[in-house]
Formats: sequence, C-alpha cells, structure tokens
Amino acid sequence: MVRVLLSYKEEIENAKMPAGRKQVLLAGLKLFSENGFHATTTAEIANQAGVSEGTIYKYFHSKNDLLNKLLNPILHEIQQNFFLRIDDYHDLNTMLSFVVKDRVQFALVNFDFFKLILQEILTNQQFFKLFKIDFTDGNVKSYLERLKDRFKEINQELTPVQIFRIFFGPIYAYTFERKILKVASTNETQDLELVKRQIMAGLTK
Repeated sequence: MVRVLLSYKEEIENAKMPAGRKQVLLAGLKLFSENGFHATTTAEIANQAGVSEGTIYKYFHSKNDLLNKLLNPILHEIQQNFFLRIDDYHDLNTMLSFVVKDRVQFALVNFDFFKLILQEILTNQQFFKLFKIDFTDGNVKSYLERLKDRFKEINQELTPVQIFRIFFGPIYAYTFERKILKVASTNETQDLELVKRQIMAGLTK
C-alpha cells in the first residue's frame, strides 16, 4: 500500500490542479480531522487555505462535495491494495514483515485521513456502508481462506473476521499509541518486530 500511496498530503501537493483547489483540499483534510466534519465551517476552511469562501464554491458544490473529493481517491487506493498478493510470498514470516512495516508506515503518515475516516464511520451511516468490509463477500472470504491454504501453520479453525482482527488489531493499536497517546518510539524496528510476533502468535496454534 505504501508503494502505491505513501502520503495523501503529498499526493495532493504534487497533483496537477489549480493552487486554490489544492489549498482548499489540504485545509479541509486538516480541519475535518482535527475538529470533525460538522464542526468545521467553510469560513474556517477558507481562512486556513488563505482563500475566499467563493473559491471553495468555485471548485466544490458544497462542504459535502469537498469531503467526498477528499475521501474517494484514497478510499479507492485502499480498496484496490488492501490485500497483498499472497503468491508473492513463500513463508508467513516474510509476508508478515512486509505487511507490518507497510501498513504501520501508511497509517502513521496518513493519520489525519484515518481520523477523518473514523469520525465519518461513527457519524455517517452512508459512509459506514461505503467503507464497511463484508466478510461474507465471496472475494474477501475467498482471499482469507486462500491465506490459510497457502500458509499451513495458520490455525485452520480461524474464521475470516478473526484473521482480519488478528492482522490489523496490533497494527492499529500501535498506531493509536504513537499518534493519539503520543508515546514516542525509542526503537521502531523492535516495535514492529513485536507487532509481527503478536500477529504470528495469534495466527498460529
């Protein structure tokens, strides 16, 4: 995932678009993640972006349209690259080393975006349905079953939702610790190795 999109802010900053639109997107991402979508006004966004409110409506139909324009591109990237190619890895340890480093880096770099996603999931039912992972879906269920088939050391009794929780629980707990609790890492390599061992212990008997 990191190889596809390391930083959403960098993606916006490097995009070919009018400067005003770019500043509004960056300001919207910052303020929505810090204050919440509903608590943020277009006047505040304009002030943060250094533009007039008229500039916002020049590029976006409404505040909701601005939110959608912020969320949709990166949601597409996440959906397209959420599950890595199993066949690229021949042993579980190597795969977990990549997954942990990749997903932690992505979550830390794009934490403002993840805060915004979480806020919208909790308050916006329509957005919740858009982002929700359906573990009964044939593709998701098939992928997680193939994971067990590929790596026989994985506990074969685990359900798809349990595998998902084991994979991403430690990753996002570590991200929460770093970004919300502001616990600095003294040795990130050791931290990630511990996260990997936690996942390995959960997946195997």
